[in-house]
Amino acid sequence: MTDIFAIKCNNVTKSYRLYQKPSDRLKEMLLRRCFHNAFTAVQDISFSVFKGGTLGIIGENGAGKSTLLKLLAGTVCPTAGTIDICGRVAAILELGSGFHSEFTGRKNIYLNASLLGMSHAEIQKCEQSIIDFSELGSFIDQPVKIYSSGMYVRLAFSVAISVNPEILIIDEALSVGDQRFQKKCIDRMMSFRKKNKTIVFCSHSMYHVSELCETVLWLDNGKVRDIGNKSRIIEEYGKWSERKQKKNEETVTANNEAPIVKIRNVEIIGSNGKQIKSVERGDNLRGVIHLESTEERYVHIGAGFRMISGDNIFGVTTKTDKIEPLKIEGSRKIEIVFPDIPFIGSAFQVFGVVLDEHALHIYDLKLSESIDVVKSTGAYGTVYMEHKWQF
Repeated sequence: MTDIFAIKCNNVTKSYRLYQKPSDRLKEMLLRRCFHNAFTAVQDISFSVFKGGTLGIIGENGAGKSTLLKLLAGTVCPTAGTIDICGRVAAILELGSGFHSEFTGRKNIYLNASLLGMSHAEIQKCEQSIIDFSELGSFIDQPVKIYSSGMYVRLAFSVAISVNPEILIIDEALSVGDQRFQKKCIDRMMSFRKKNKTIVFCSHSMYHVSELCETVLWLDNGKVRDIGNKSRIIEEYGKWSERKQKKNEETVTANNEAPIVKIRNVEIIGSNGKQIKSVERGDNLRGVIHLESTEERYVHIGAGFRMISGDNIFGVTTKTDKIEPLKIEGSRKIEIVFPDIPFIGSAFQVFGVVLDEHALHIYDLKLSESIDVVKSTGAYGTVYMEHKWQF
């Protein structure tokens, strides 16, 4: 493998033998007959990642994403094909992988870091920084079997980033844990990108994949369905998911804590300066997003239109419009003007979303009340398009 590649997979296949009961393994050995069913988790996977590249891996549950990440991390070996890795790898796979449930968090730091290639002396040097980043406090000397899922991820991520890997592999780890720690992890991943390290990120969140990754690999039934530019792949995956009538993914992870920055409400103001319940094509709308923050934060704001069914019509953020992050402390009101709206049918809502300074972590999302569209044209559909007949 040339030194420009961090990862190179050539026709990688991983198959498993599935037995109905444990004794079938022994029967197969003694009788020289097949007592198993073969299951191929991934088949003929080929791709490469340049050093410093960021690869997103998407697909349905059961598509083979986790198996592929285990192969890349070296925790399982391929049945066929080759995988070439250039550089030290740190991986956060399924919850608690690499941990011994009876060991304390501190002992698991040494166990996990040694599995990632660090010497005892190296681990001693960064032990305290790992503990500090994990924020586990006195729990670091308690058995990890009593840890919550969020505490598991805190410790796993803290160890993974502290071994100073050239390649970081993450499998949905950011879906667990509180908002503040998720934000802390995102910040560290962004610093990894700036240091030209390679990241392989697997997630069901198309937003995070789009913002973090340059190239996206789409797995379907264990095979590469497509690979290429993130925008094209994510758009095609979204259309494919809709055709299969899958539910829309949640934009904001449900949790019990109050967001650091929240949206109190989203108002829709008409040309008369008052809140409105209905519009006609050509009206001017003003979306007013009322924000509230418990502490000083720099954020990006997003807004747009959504059908009542949940399908997005249009969306934009201050980041996509090249606006610097906005300082929020206490209460603040943000307005966005939509002149000459083109809607001709159906009802819609305006959404407001507040994101961190990278426009990656979502603090809060709110929808306005439903707005009816007064039909004023014989055309049909959702929006009006200028047109001209020629005969």
